[in-house]
Amino acid sequence: MYDYSVLLENHPDYFPSWSNFYDSSLTYPQNLLSLFKRAVFLPYDFYNILTVYALIPSALAKRVPYLFLYGVSGSGKSTVGKLIAHIHGITITSSETTYAAIRNNLRDRKHRTILVETNDPKFPSCGKVIEANIFMVWEDINTNTFTKRPEIYNMFKFGYDKSCDTIQMSSEIKGKNETFRCFCPKVFSSIDPIHTLENFKELRRRLIVVPTRKIEDLTEERKAELGISDDNYQDKLMELDNIEWQGFSQKFKEFWDLNKAEIYLTIKNSLSKGLKGLNSTEKAISLDLITTGITTGIWQDEIVAVKELKDCFNWLKSDIADNQSPLTAMIELTIKQIETNAFHGNTAPFIYAQQLKNNCEAWYSQGWLIDKPNNKAIAAVMHEYGYRMNSKGQWVKQ
Repeated sequence: MYDYSVLLENHPDYFPSWSNFYDSSLTYPQNLLSLFKRAVFLPYDFYNILTVYALIPSALAKRVPYLFLYGVSGSGKSTVGKLIAHIHGITITSSETTYAAIRNNLRDRKHRTILVETNDPKFPSCGKVIEANIFMVWEDINTNTFTKRPEIYNMFKFGYDKSCDTIQMSSEIKGKNETFRCFCPKVFSSIDPIHTLENFKELRRRLIVVPTRKIEDLTEERKAELGISDDNYQDKLMELDNIEWQGFSQKFKEFWDLNKAEIYLTIKNSLSKGLKGLNSTEKAISLDLITTGITTGIWQDEIVAVKELKDCFNWLKSDIADNQSPLTAMIELTIKQIETNAFHGNTAPFIYAQQLKNNCEAWYSQGWLIDKPNNKAIAAVMHEYGYRMNSKGQWVKQ
């Protein structure tokens, strides 16, 4: 047997260090932004959003969105995930990893014990458990990951909000349950348009979606903006797998010192009172994200941050509309008509459930719908638009 590590240590040029690509004249966040721009060519300028998301301090955050990387194979999703994993010094989670392994890994990383000084001369220091900044990066999740493994979907569904991230699970001790805190920023990628599917509408409103495309599928205008062509892009593209990343994650830990944490909390307190330009759902998942962006200097202020996030949210809405199911499109038209009539009549919008079902069956018989919708499918769409069934058999807006 031979120890090949000796060769690698004696010939560092085989795998150049990340420090070779690090510019000491720039801040740490600026260096991360530069690395993202060199690692992947995106169809839209969402690099600031990628960088800010990767910098979220989970121990300070209360509510975070999930970063969903959507695109075909070979479009750069894995590259983004790898870089974020290197930033945090973590391994990428496979969609096939067992729930127990994921749970144990998160639980082990969520807290750290540090030594703090005491006033007792006999015991000048003692251990204190603190919450650590953690991240998760998932590789290649598909729709089956969520549909066939509901425990994973629930972890995503509740893990975005620290106030409701506790999951009860059975213990090895009979008659006793254990708790699992699943809050943390999560990055996941897929070739499936999970963000457009009605089955995952509860997850959709917790997402920041960054689309990726193969370089040959980028528009000529976008290639010009990136300064690349079909002939030279390989010269400008950084190969993450050919770099030694040991020690790189220490930069993240050093950046979020007590001074930065205090600035973060001060900015967040100010933003929570006057953040404008986002709807309530967008604001709820963006407050800690925007706070991170301003604290790190990636965004100058909330005006710039909101503008860039609105561009991202608008892309998401547009893509959902482009991939909207015929049933959703037809019910949406009905809802708009109902709400318009209610507005002019100064009444609350509603529609009888039986009437809506009759409409759907008529659309099916007329060929507007390919499949005959059932009550469950109709209810899913109505719920998405904020309607609930009352005791009178009416769909009412809440």
